[in-house]
Amino acid sequence: MEESSKTVWTPLKIIQWAVPYLTEKGIPNARFDAESLVAHALKMDRLKVYLQFDRPLDPPELSLIREFLKRRAQHEPIQYITGQREFFGFPFKVCASVLIPRPETEQLVERAIEFLKNIPEEKREILDLGTGSGCIAISIAKNISCRIWATDLSEAALKIAAENAENLGVAQFIQWRKGDWFSALKATDPLRFQVILSNPPYIASGEGAELAREIRDYEPPEALFGGESGLVAYENLAKTLAERVVSDGLVLLELHSDGYEKVSKLFKGVDWTQILYRDLQGHPRVLRLEKSSID
Repeated sequence: MEESSKTVWTPLKIIQWAVPYLTEKGIPNARFDAESLVAHALKMDRLKVYLQFDRPLDPPELSLIREFLKRRAQHEPIQYITGQREFFGFPFKVCASVLIPRPETEQLVERAIEFLKNIPEEKREILDLGTGSGCIAISIAKNISCRIWATDLSEAALKIAAENAENLGVAQFIQWRKGDWFSALKATDPLRFQVILSNPPYIASGEGAELAREIRDYEPPEALFGGESGLVAYENLAKTLAERVVSDGLVLLELHSDGYEKVSKLFKGVDWTQILYRDLQGHPRVLRLEKSSID
């Protein structure tokens, strides 16, 4: 960013400079990102920036905007720069310790709430495996009365999740557990749950080079990669999942868009009713398993 002692930087001027700068660095949606980062630096809504488009920026503001634009030019996700991502209509704090919540994951929440509405409140015990930012568990708790247990291997992720729950007023409904899948649960926790959900790591390790830099270089690999096959998490879940959900209970698993058939086969031979849900692009996205066996 070149300037002289006579340069007067305004929101409009810096956005006009930033758009070609970010575009040259290979950033898609450069204008939106530039506007969003300027707005975040100025602590205002993106659309309100243009109400002050000709206001001179003071040195601290200009310095902060420069920092944000430099980080975005290096393909750091804008959500990590702003520290926030909206999910299911709620603002969630995010950082490099947690996967950035994505719109397709909202279907897990929608399907769970739909199912839980027909379950007596005292039976609404839910398990969220690999909670990350807590977006799934918290969004459910914000929409229906229930009790939730949420697990994650990462202490840093659980700290963010707990903070999100506190910020969104549902901390009292969620128990956080550190550990690997079901082993994270305590002896005093429920043995079986009415609903179990998970958005597990499902990208095959060999696919890493194909990912966008924003994902490959910044998001936590343990939340992305499911071993050479991309199926390791599902294989682990399949071993004990049937024992941890009640009769007539529900399991919802997010899928890789190419992984449905392989994941489905892992749950053959168990008394599951399987239903596949597709995302808005028509890709396989959520596998629904309903247990109909007698406990």
